[in-house]
Amino acid sequence: MASIKIKDFFNGRFFEIPKYQRGYAWEVQNIRDLFDDIIESIESNSNHYIGTIVLSKSEDDDEKFYIVDGQQRTTTITLIISSLIRQLPEKDASYYERFYLKEDDRYRISPLNRDQNFFTSILEGTINEPQNKSQRYLKEAIEEINFKVSQIADKLKFLKSVEKLEVMEFVENSEGDAIRIFQTVNDRGKPLSNMEKAKSLLIYFSNRYLNKSLDNTINDHFSDVFEIYDDIKHLGEELGINLIKNRDFNEDNLMRYHFVTYSNENYDPTANYVLQFLKNQLTKFRNETTDSNYPEMQQFISDYIASLKDFFTNCKDVIERAKTETKFFKIFAILNLSATLYPLIIKLQGLGLLDKSLSGKGRESFNFYDLVELIEVRVYKTRATDPKADIARLVYGIDNKKADDIENWLIWFNGRWMPKEEFQSNLSRGIYGNRALNHIFITYCEYVNKTEYSMNELQDLVGKSPNIEHILSQTPTFDPIALGFDNKEDFIDFEHTIGNLTVLEKGLNSSVQNKNAIDKIDGYGRSLFTMTRMLGSEIDTNKGFNKKSIQKRTQILAEYCIERWWSDRSIESPMTTVTVEEEVVTTDE
Repeated sequence: MASIKIKDFFNGRFFEIPKYQRGYAWEVQNIRDLFDDIIESIESNSNHYIGTIVLSKSEDDDEKFYIVDGQQRTTTITLIISSLIRQLPEKDASYYERFYLKEDDRYRISPLNRDQNFFTSILEGTINEPQNKSQRYLKEAIEEINFKVSQIADKLKFLKSVEKLEVMEFVENSEGDAIRIFQTVNDRGKPLSNMEKAKSLLIYFSNRYLNKSLDNTINDHFSDVFEIYDDIKHLGEELGINLIKNRDFNEDNLMRYHFVTYSNENYDPTANYVLQFLKNQLTKFRNETTDSNYPEMQQFISDYIASLKDFFTNCKDVIERAKTETKFFKIFAILNLSATLYPLIIKLQGLGLLDKSLSGKGRESFNFYDLVELIEVRVYKTRATDPKADIARLVYGIDNKKADDIENWLIWFNGRWMPKEEFQSNLSRGIYGNRALNHIFITYCEYVNKTEYSMNELQDLVGKSPNIEHILSQTPTFDPIALGFDNKEDFIDFEHTIGNLTVLEKGLNSSVQNKNAIDKIDGYGRSLFTMTRMLGSEIDTNKGFNKKSIQKRTQILAEYCIERWWSDRSIESPMTTVTVEEEVVTTDE
């Protein structure tokens, strides 16, 4: 361990960022903070410490080092130097380019993952279109850096100040030793995720007890898992999937979702719980085995990382379907599938069952995707409950279950938590808070159109930020009695029923606000939603909208929902007994 200036850190060295390392993750604010640090060091004429870098030596090249931790700062410093060099006189630029960026055809720093070409293109002065999350961060970083550099009067002086910045350097002979340091030292300005800690934990046990036999396998698997996660996050942001695009969603969420399919120890684990589970299992294998080769430990690690990678892969595969298949776009981006059902839909994707037709009597026209959507609409959105334990019991060991048993169990689950009569009753009451309404209304528009929306049409509709609109306003300017209500309290009973609701683009919703129904006709007529345009025409034809209008509309929409989400005998047929996970449940044929 030693403190070393940036100039000495780069001197005569070449750095590779191993494939298992996380992609570039610094945001614009991190860049600004680093520039502030450099400016402070210039103004105070002092050296400035900017973080820690952990390296491991290459076995076959004395000049080559692997960056086990510190790639964020090392990459950013390289981008800053690159931007400065492009604006120096040719004589100075040539020297600094050779020293910091590229000697002959060999780059001083090079990622070994899929970002390599994107990064080296930036060093050559070209910014390509990003294809994933880390490339987007790189693009945003160099754009911010180029702007900052353009504001610097004396660029050579600034570059010399960058050279004086100091880092704390750890150089280890083996990658395993360096990775153990990584568990407690990281350069991203935030704590390690539990999945990063899990990787370090597994590396430690492999390194310490398995003679490093699984080091490369663990590194390779986690490299793939982290890349897949970045793709999933990118997809979530691109498609507008609320759960995934949320700032708090990270790889630990998927680590938790995977756990309920891997172990039945906890149906609602935290990521920290999963990490502790791994520690407990590994410690148990270490303490209880009499074989110095620790075969149980080796098998456990191999099985866990393979299962984790498969889960992440299947998650990406099923979400990727939302780019090209409208029904998957609907369930993820419009219906916003509940987190509890992610393990289920991911496992069904991996088993190849989502597109498989159901076999029960009267269900042949449906498939497993339809069954997941049914449960989401009826149980998770309309009843608004979240029975995690039941779903966890199903997905644990689901690989060994027959398709018919999975089907029957899900039918039983739907009947247990939202039988037909309760679904029917919910549709007749206040439903404004039902988070499935956008999905319900969009599918109703398709029903009215007698054709499904194309992907472009759906994306356009979602891009308009659809809101749920009260036809008779929540803050009425009308006399309820004049519209057929007994009194104000009678109107309140009908206010949030489905018959008094429609879907309307955010901009149009703002324009109609608290107007009377007659005054909303023009706004409704400009909507892209067929049901809302038709509603405007009906209000115009009937010269108003009143209590009877709500009652009639409630009946029509409720009947549609009951028909659309399986009202027929397909889920009300005679019952048989099916054994699932050593418990007896009753379900239909």
